[in-house]
Amino acid sequence: MFFILLAAIVLLEGIDLLGSGPVGIYGIIEKIVFEPNEAVPERLQVWGAFAFVDGGPARDGAVSPVKRGYLYFKLPGDAAKQSTVKIEWADLKSVAGTGQAIGFGNWGYIGSFSGLESRTPSSSGPPYFLELYPGGGQQTDVRVRPASEAPATPAVYQTNAGIVKLPEQGSHAQLVKQLKDALKPRL
Repeated sequence: MFFILLAAIVLLEGIDLLGSGPVGIYGIIEKIVFEPNEAVPERLQVWGAFAFVDGGPARDGAVSPVKRGYLYFKLPGDAAKQSTVKIEWADLKSVAGTGQAIGFGNWGYIGSFSGLESRTPSSSGPPYFLELYPGGGQQTDVRVRPASEAPATPAVYQTNAGIVKLPEQGSHAQLVKQLKDALKPRL
């Protein structure tokens, strides 16, 4: 009985260390770069300050540290989803440069946020992101990249409920402040 109890305690302790579920992104977007161009976008660079949120933007879960840089996405292979993603990309462009904090996207996530800083394109094992649609399960490179890193290996953009504007007051006030602080010029 003692060993069963000990095993249960160890498993419950591990839940905080390694989780899985949906994750979205909070951010303030400085600029958008369409590739090859805005008329026929295939890929998208989203520049600004970002944090990942456990449970997606619809839930108020744990949030990763804020990081400045860019996210790099590509259209999904499914033509029906491409039109929805292009509409959302236009929405992202509409808030770029306005200082409006938003939540967007929906990826799978395995691991804890504490390992995000050391993640590289060639990293294996947790933490990592998963494409959820279509079918899901494929590991993808959703991370805030430093400005010094050349765009490569874009993640398939995963949409859920469009973009959600975050108010500067209320439950998101501290996060919005952190996002804005990350965008302040460095002396």
